[in-house]
Amino acid sequence: MRQEHPEPERTAHTTVSLAKRPDFALASAVVRPSLRLVEGPAGKVKGEPRVIQVLIALADARGQVLSREDLLQQCWGGRIVGVDAVNRAVAEVRRIVDAAEAGFQVETVPRVGYRLSGIDWNNQPEPSAPDVRMSLLGRRRLVVGAAAVIATAGAGLAAFLGRQGRSEVDELIERGRLVQASGGPGNDQKAAIWFRQAIGRDPRRADAWGWLAVVLAEPGRAREAAHRALALDPKEPNARTLLAFQRRDLDAWTQWEDALLGVLADAPDCAAALSHLTLFYQGMGRCSDSWLTNERAISIEPFNPGHQSRRALKHWIFGRVGDADKVADHALQLWPRDSIVWNARMLTYAFTNRASAAIALLDDVGSRPANLTPPSIASWRAALQAIGTGSPLDVRRAVETCTAAASLAPGLAANAIMTFSHIGEVDAAFRVAEGLFEGRGTVVQRQRGSGLKDLYSGSTWGRTQFLFIPATAAFRADGRFSELCQKLGHVAYWRRRKIWPDDFVRGAIDPAQLT
Repeated sequence: MRQEHPEPERTAHTTVSLAKRPDFALASAVVRPSLRLVEGPAGKVKGEPRVIQVLIALADARGQVLSREDLLQQCWGGRIVGVDAVNRAVAEVRRIVDAAEAGFQVETVPRVGYRLSGIDWNNQPEPSAPDVRMSLLGRRRLVVGAAAVIATAGAGLAAFLGRQGRSEVDELIERGRLVQASGGPGNDQKAAIWFRQAIGRDPRRADAWGWLAVVLAEPGRAREAAHRALALDPKEPNARTLLAFQRRDLDAWTQWEDALLGVLADAPDCAAALSHLTLFYQGMGRCSDSWLTNERAISIEPFNPGHQSRRALKHWIFGRVGDADKVADHALQLWPRDSIVWNARMLTYAFTNRASAAIALLDDVGSRPANLTPPSIASWRAALQAIGTGSPLDVRRAVETCTAAASLAPGLAANAIMTFSHIGEVDAAFRVAEGLFEGRGTVVQRQRGSGLKDLYSGSTWGRTQFLFIPATAAFRADGRFSELCQKLGHVAYWRRRKIWPDDFVRGAIDPAQLT
C-alpha cells in the first residue's frame, strides 16, 4: 500500500496571484502588482507577470538573499525552466527599477543569489499580503473551519466590507496625492480624477474633498470643494489652506500668515500650506525662514518639482552656486520641460554671468517648456545678449525689448526688473516696477497675463519674491526701494511682526529709521 505524504503548505507569496496582492511602497517607488506597474519619481514602468513576481519575492525577503532555487520555487512554482530564465527576469527587474528611479538596486551575491539593497528596511513597512489562509488550508481543516466561518459571517461581513471599501478610497486618494505631488503639466487634472473617484465611493471623506480643492484650477469650484470638506471636518488642512490662499489679499498679511500657521499647528505635514509660506517669506525678504519651510515641504513631497526648483534658487540666494547647479541640473533631468524647473535653471545661469550656458538652454527646443511663447523667448535672448557682452548697444536693445514685453505678463515684468538691475539699468527697473506693483507709469500691465498663454502669465509672478535675490541687489540698494516697500505694505508687515528682512538682502531698508 502506497504511503501518502501530505504536501507541505506553501508560503502566501507562492500562492497569491498578482491580482490579489495589495500595492506597497518600496524605497522611492510604489509597486502595484495587480497592474504590473512600478511607479517611481521618473514615472510608471510596466513589467511582465513573472518579472513582477520576482520583484515581490525579493521585496518580501527584506534584504535577505534568495537563491535561484528560492526564486524558482516562489515565482515558477518549482517548475523546471531554462537555465537563463531567472537571469532574464532579474535583468528585467533591474531595468524597471532603473527606469522608474525607484531608489534601490538588485544586488547579485556571487554563487549565492540575489537581494535588494539600498533600502532602509527598519523604516520600510512590511508589505501587507491579502488573507490567503483559506486557499492554503487542507480539505480536513476547511471542513472543520466552515461552521465557524458561517457562524461569524453575518456579524463580520458588514465590518469586513466596510474596511474593504475604506481601503479602496484610501488607495484612490493616495494615487491622486502622488500624482499631485509629482508636479508637471496636467498632473493636477489627473489627480482630480482620482479624488473624484474617491468621493464617488465615499462622499463623506473630507480629505478627498480637501485634496480636490487643492488641484482644481477654477477658483469657484475649488472653494466649493473646500467648503464641502470643512462641513465634514472643520480642521481639514488642505481645504483650510485653499481658502486662506484665496483670501490672501482680502485679509491683512499677518492674518493670512496666522491662518496658514494654524493649519500647520494642526497638520504639520500639509505641503500646500508650507509651499504658500515658502513663497510668502521669500517675498518678505525672510529668506532663511523661506528655506526652512521649503525644506519641510521637501521632506513631505521629495519629488515635487516646485519644491526642488525653489531649493536650487535658495542655494543661489545663499551664495552656494555649486549646490544650486547640482539641484537644478538633476531636477531638469527628472522633469524635462517643466516650466518651474526650467525657469530656475535659466535664472541661475543668467544671473551668475553664464550667458552662453543660458543661451544654449534657451535654444534647446527639446528641453524648452511648451508654454514659452515668442515674447518670452525674444526678451530672454535680448537680456542674455546684454549680460554676455555688456556693450551699450546690447544693453539698450535689452531695455527696449524687455520693457515692451513687461506689459504682457507679470513674469515678463519680473524678468525685466531682474535683468535691468543685474546690468545696471536701475531706473529702467523701477519704471517696470511702477507698472507691475503700482499700476502707474509707462509700463502698466495691460492684460495681467490673461491674454498670453505663457509660463510667465500666472499671477504668482507678480509677487515680490524676486526682489530679494542676488540679481536685484542694485535695485534694493537704491533709496527708492524703501519707498516701494512702504507703498506695498511690506514695512507695515515687518513692523507688526517685528521681523525684518535678512541682513544680506535688506539693501536700503533700515529698520532703525522705519520702526
